Amino acid sequence: MICALLVDPDDSIDFPGNEAEVLGRPLAAYPLLAAKGSEHARRLYAQTTSSPVRRIAVQLGAIILDPPPSAKDGPHPTDAARVLSGYRQIVDDLKTEKGELELLVLLFANTGAVNTTLIDAGVQALLDDPSLDSAATVSPYDRWNPRRAFREAADGRLAPYGRVTETGTPWFPDWGASILRPRVLDALKADAADLSWLGEKILPLKQAGGGPVDYSWQVPKMEYWLKKQGVRDSPRPEPKPKAAPTPKPDRRP
Repeated sequence: MICALLVDPDDSIDFPGNEAEVLGRPLAAYPLLAAKGSEHARRLYAQTTSSPVRRIAVQLGAIILDPPPSAKDGPHPTDAARVLSGYRQIVDDLKTEKGELELLVLLFANTGAVNTTLIDAGVQALLDDPSLDSAATVSPYDRWNPRRAFREAADGRLAPYGRVTETGTPWFPDWGASILRPRVLDALKADAADLSWLGEKILPLKQAGGGPVDYSWQVPKMEYWLKKQGVRDSPRPEPKPKAAPTPKPDRRP
């Protein structure tokens, strides 16, 4: 079965609990809606303790998962730890039905720049090519090309960040959607670096203007991106929360 997992990092700087609203909807609604419209994803999961994220996830039919525990007065779980925990819970959930996870669509609650078309394109690519480890949405950021980066040197002045000589458009993973193979997630460590869950053989799902919302000034940018996709403002009031649904069976032949 192909499933989607929404991870809630809960660390957006201006929005504790990822309480941002964009076009009248919780920001987390948009990645969930993109996955819900997929021809391939049969079940939605959301890993969160945030009330706004939980509410919209339940409304859209997601099964709620608990994030990994945080140590008191200690660091928050890494994104890798959240992804790994969610993956393992999904695998265990499917085992109760004698099911097996074929691919995982990974989403983030603070990133609305993702659409169904790219999700399905990534899933189909992995179904067609078993050598691929993953597919991930990426955006071009020529203005932030690594060749232009500097760092502060010991004398307090700027020095080139590194010896980057390669040419070409820099494509940055934009945290929109990643389609992952279980074999890569099985090898993932909780303390691994960000994006380690992508593996090595990564197919780019190219778009423009993607990225998470970490600051209030990024909300208008996200609104612009969504409107360009044809998304309209949400009517008010929002529907009342529904009870968590019974999981959908796998409909793939």
